[in-house]
Amino acid sequence: MHTHTLKFDTDFTPGVKAAIGLYDLAWRFFLPFLHLNKRLLAGWAQRRLKDAPLHADFWLQAASAGEAYLALEIINTLTPPTPIQVLVTTNTTQGMEILSKARANLHTARQDIRMTARYFPFDRPRMMKLMVDAVRPRLVGLLETELWPGLLAVLKAMGIPAIMINGRINRSSLKRYMLWPAFWRSLAPDRIMAISSRDAKQFGQLFNQAHISIMPNIKFDHWYRQLQTDTDTDRLKRLFEPDRILAVFGSVRREEEKQVRAVIARVLTQVPEATFALFPRHMDRLGPWQEFLNQDGVPWVIRSRIDGTIKKGAVILWDTFGELRDAYTMATAAFVGGSLAPLGGQNFLEALACGVIPVIGPSYYNFLWVGETIFKEGLVCQAVNWEAVAEQMIANLKNPVSHAAICQKAERYALNRTGGTRQACRVIEKYFERNLSE
Repeated sequence: MHTHTLKFDTDFTPGVKAAIGLYDLAWRFFLPFLHLNKRLLAGWAQRRLKDAPLHADFWLQAASAGEAYLALEIINTLTPPTPIQVLVTTNTTQGMEILSKARANLHTARQDIRMTARYFPFDRPRMMKLMVDAVRPRLVGLLETELWPGLLAVLKAMGIPAIMINGRINRSSLKRYMLWPAFWRSLAPDRIMAISSRDAKQFGQLFNQAHISIMPNIKFDHWYRQLQTDTDTDRLKRLFEPDRILAVFGSVRREEEKQVRAVIARVLTQVPEATFALFPRHMDRLGPWQEFLNQDGVPWVIRSRIDGTIKKGAVILWDTFGELRDAYTMATAAFVGGSLAPLGGQNFLEALACGVIPVIGPSYYNFLWVGETIFKEGLVCQAVNWEAVAEQMIANLKNPVSHAAICQKAERYALNRTGGTRQACRVIEKYFERNLSE
């Protein structure tokens, strides 16, 4: 693809035009070095626009795996007035895997929506101009906090509306953006649907515009659907005796391993008949975990090598993908990682959707959107340190609560907060209805 001259004949001030020019120059300088980042090598040709994208009526940008699920909620709920092509872009391999899997199912189930998925191109304005010229979208949706200056500048210049869906913005990001509010105001999306009054207020500070509304978080819709989905635990049942006491440690991160070891040791002293299922967040940590458990004198077995049932007091090191949800369904108690170290927490709602009350550490800033009420209602237990995590796990193992009762309570909590997807889809549909009547 050859590049063409980038011109902005819009109402941008000379200062903003100069800033976009400098931003383009910075990308030109840094682009040759980006292939050194292994994560960016996946989809390199698409990121560099070496292969031409296809036309789409609606372009939806989903940063990673979490946003990819939100994009699918929208696509599955959308009822456009006429058949449309949808392009979903993502920045990560996890996002791409989720979208690619869903694509085949969508095409079987729907005739009115055709979806393609590709990697989001590098945000160099010149490249974005090529991208937008090829896609020719009638509407662009940005999920959560996807504020890309190159893309927004090109959309403004070409008169293509951009809407932010499930919008959120944290204080530290806002501070960064507020270093030059005039620049961002000139690139403001045409409409912002924020997930809380706090987020709406912060977007208002930045963009100083009236088209900001509040919507329920689409993540509640996704979670509610998870609550409705049964898990298949038959393949795991044969591993355990019927009277099992199972403690699941899900998505454990490297930075909290020392503390999790201490939790397991403490729980073992109080509940020696328990069996432990340990799921590292990254598989390359299985080797170190074998060493840790040998040092601690705790017996262990690798999940894929289990032959017969597991003896009590042992740790199962989980090396097979796709079984965490099933394990939660069988758990007596569960700890969800990323929370004992300041990492913002992994998805504890998955455990709750499976009928077990998750125990987490003090860090859960990635999930602030669920609200405080979830803790007050006893649906999630937050502990201040590893000792408190251990005590809570011991209490939950000794006094288990029925999975059915927990699921019921969780469903009620989620149901009261659903409806965001439908709200967002109504806004999107109106754009396409408007286009029809023009």
